[in-house]
Amino acid sequence: MRLIYLLPLLTGCFAHSGLRFPGPTSSVGSERVAYVPPEAQEIEHLEPASRGTRMGRRVARAAESFLDKKKLIVHGDKYRYDCSGMICAAHVKAGIPTSGNTRSLFEKSKDLGVFHKRKRPDVGDVAFFDDTWDRNKNGRRDDKLTHIAVVEAVERDGTITLIHLGGSGVKRLVMNMKHPTTKLNANGKRWNSVLRKGKDGGPVLTGALCRGFGSLWTETDDWLAVR
Repeated sequence: MRLIYLLPLLTGCFAHSGLRFPGPTSSVGSERVAYVPPEAQEIEHLEPASRGTRMGRRVARAAESFLDKKKLIVHGDKYRYDCSGMICAAHVKAGIPTSGNTRSLFEKSKDLGVFHKRKRPDVGDVAFFDDTWDRNKNGRRDDKLTHIAVVEAVERDGTITLIHLGGSGVKRLVMNMKHPTTKLNANGKRWNSVLRKGKDGGPVLTGALCRGFGSLWTETDDWLAVR
């Protein structure tokens, strides 16, 4: 007999919650960089769209609807204004009941078998990041699962457009897992955005800080049950 998730996690996306777990976003993606939209002809679309790919696109469109918004409200419910709160709100708006923080969403993707490290994720996937800020304030890069974002689009050269909630609000980032440590290509196209201040000399770019992806949009009624 399968048990359906009935109770949100303690640190989950409570409606009207004042929690800001997993932590402040003021240091995440705070460098203001002009965003250049990907060339329309280079964005890869899957045709014909299956139910799964349609759900992924719905998550991406829901995340896009929050761009530059100061509040995250879905069906009258207010979600935490932090990176994982935005992820939860986008999934709920897309019709996928989702709650949790960055760490619990990562564990959920692992438990469901939808975590992956492909260089080309699917639209609607969530991207997990480590060490985007010094959460424990010990001066070391030992802070795992500190940020999360939604994949909005994937170009043919592997450049990924992400939507995230950082220090400047809900904005876009770019990332290229084929060139994770390169900011610009030879033609000046941005491959990776700055996601952390690098005063300690460590990685600062999105691709270098990304742990992998979770396809939480693939959840069906069966996925929503605890096996």
